[in-house]
Amino acid sequence: MRGNPMEFKAKFFAEKLKTVNPLGTVGVATLWSPVEKVHEKLGRAGVDMEPETSPVAVLGNLYGEGFRYLLRNLLYNPRIDTLIVFGKSLNDSRLYIPNFFQKGVEKYEEEIEYLPTENGTVPSPVKIVGTSYVMDDLVLPESFARPPEILMAEPYGEEGAEKIKDFLVNYRPRPTVADRVFVEVPQVRVSTFPSDLSAHVVAADSPTETWKLLVHRIFRFGKRVQLRKGERIELRNLKAIVRKPANETDETIRAAGFDPDDFRKYQKDILSSDKKNFDYTYGNRIRAHFGPDCLDEAVEQLKAGHDDRKAFLTLWDNTTDMTGAHSPCLVTLFFRNAEDSLHLTATYRTHNAAKAWLENIYGLMAIQQYAAEKADLAIAPITVISHSITLDPMYLEKSSSIHDEIANSAMFNHDPNGYFRISANGEEIVAVHYSPKGIRLEEYRGKKPGTIKQKIYRNSAVSDINHAMYIGMELQKAYQSIMDGTEYMQDDGTRS
Repeated sequence: MRGNPMEFKAKFFAEKLKTVNPLGTVGVATLWSPVEKVHEKLGRAGVDMEPETSPVAVLGNLYGEGFRYLLRNLLYNPRIDTLIVFGKSLNDSRLYIPNFFQKGVEKYEEEIEYLPTENGTVPSPVKIVGTSYVMDDLVLPESFARPPEILMAEPYGEEGAEKIKDFLVNYRPRPTVADRVFVEVPQVRVSTFPSDLSAHVVAADSPTETWKLLVHRIFRFGKRVQLRKGERIELRNLKAIVRKPANETDETIRAAGFDPDDFRKYQKDILSSDKKNFDYTYGNRIRAHFGPDCLDEAVEQLKAGHDDRKAFLTLWDNTTDMTGAHSPCLVTLFFRNAEDSLHLTATYRTHNAAKAWLENIYGLMAIQQYAAEKADLAIAPITVISHSITLDPMYLEKSSSIHDEIANSAMFNHDPNGYFRISANGEEIVAVHYSPKGIRLEEYRGKKPGTIKQKIYRNSAVSDINHAMYIGMELQKAYQSIMDGTEYMQDDGTRS
């Protein structure tokens, strides 16, 4: 027997939908609730869910990119005249359906680039009014010959299920007024990944290793901005730490694409007070522009052993730099004696990541070495805070190769917050936290991994993502050993 030409047929995610009655005219959006659980809940409430008689055609989730696929399935199945929203919402997804059809969409200003469709159409991003949901503009409210009726069955639970039951008692399907319409789903060209643009931190032992991590981070997470000098890819307030600042071999510098002779000259020039007919030089700003030699003044503060933290100098001159044609990018230096070691923190107003950052670090190492020798202190990490650090798109090929090198490398960092020893005593999981030097800090106990995870998270006991994932796997293994009655042995390939 041939099927009804207008029976429900999913064009997208058919395997994730639950079809009840293909000839039904009602769809149920379960939001973040599992489809099978919603199906069972409606059945227990007395809603007709029989394949031959139910008015419900299909149930489906609405998380991830689900909404734009739902719209396309609706256009391809114009027989569906009613949408019921019934499920748990962990974000504003409960508003997607009513707001789309009742309030419409608005232009989305953030940069999202869609690839052209097969027919050459280039979609634009839009946002559903009153929500955070961003989608392409190939399907709009006016794409529907007749918008579906919407029932918000809230709250999720018995009360909401009872509303659905009562609604369907008096429900009558409306005549189908449109033919099937297929709209393809455009793919997004991902040029940047979501993150907090002002919260990135990278750290490595050597200058070049740190630089590569920094370029990788901007390449992956930077946002394209239009500056007076052209388009750039930017992060804000990026913090980079060179743990063991020291000059590297010429081969290492050349392999990174730089000339070691240029770096040596830069280190010499940054300690010189001579402006050399330039509007400014860093050396002049540090050692002559404001009158005294501020670098030597900082050294005297360090030698005196005062802990008043006044070994701080600025290169920015408010009387000229706010309006001047040329203003320094390096704006402050802060020297800190901690345990007879000299820490240096530098802030840059703007920073060129591909061309200047690594050379700048070599200049900072020269300044730190000068001050450390004068004050008889050991060398400690250098921290660089870049208020606006950018990549020029013309260097994307070089940046891409660095990104690929980092992304494909087997990286392991010891978590500075310490490590964990995890065990299972047959009834509960025990996770003991130790400092990097092996000092016992705290003990966490719980019958389930989630309990311990929450305690570790609240105490900020883990700072490295790889470490956190490892602990999660070990907690689950310990829990499974308790459930199976077997012995648990922590993976000891490396300290957790």
